[in-house]
Order: sequence, then structure tokens, then C-alpha cells
Amino acid sequence: QHVWTFRDACKSGPAFGDRKCYQLPCGSAALGMLTTERDVGEGADIVMVKPGMFYLDVIGKIKQAHPNHLLAVYQVSGEYVMLHDYGTKSGNLQKIVCESLFSFKRAGADILLSYFTPLVLQWLLESEGVLTP
Repeated sequence: QHVWTFRDACKSGPAFGDRKCYQLPCGSAALGMLTTERDVGEGADIVMVKPGMFYLDVIGKIKQAHPNHLLAVYQVSGEYVMLHDYGTKSGNLQKIVCESLFSFKRAGADILLSYFTPLVLQWLLESEGVLTP
């Protein structure tokens, strides 16, 4: 079974150029906070961090600065592919996926968006609503 990113599966990559300007530089937590402040100031109901896995520190800082604002974390397709590949090969997919999602929650996320959602829902049904990493 092959697992690809959403863009690869749908052949929806950019026809020209790149999308580097669509996300902030990875070393710039301060810029992330600045844009979040701007979004909140403009009346955003929800703020989002994407990708989430490598930005747990930013998730925590945003939640600390805006404890009453909903904070969404999007586990992007590239994160899905990495976790799915390793989890499948190691035989620990459920543990690895749950740990990744619990880390988002622990960092301060209120809303989790993940390509693993259908699988997590299946696991919840099978485990009577209780999952542990």
C-alpha cells in the first residue's frame, strides 16, 4: 500500500513557482506570534498552526498569550506520511498517532485536524472511547 501526500495523490501541486511564501520561516517563532496577534486583533475566532508537529513551542506560546481563543492545529499530509510510514513499519501505528495527537493537546491545542481522523474514530469505537499513547 502506498501513502502519498494529498497534493501528490490529487496531482494538485503548484503549476508554477512554489508556495514558500505561504508559511513563515521555521526559525521565526516571534514572527508567528506577531501574525497571531494581528489575526486576533482583526477578530479571528480561531487561530491555526500548521504544520503542527514541529511547532509545539509555538502552539504553547500562542495558547499562553491567548488562553480564551480557540487554537487549531493541522497535522498536514507530510506529517501523516511520516507517521504512517514509520508506524506501519514498526507495528506501532496507533501508539505513534495517539502520541502525536496528545502532544498537540498537551501543548495547548483545542482543535485537532488530521488525516488520521477516520482511523482514530475507528480506534475510539473499538476501545469504548478511550485511547492512550
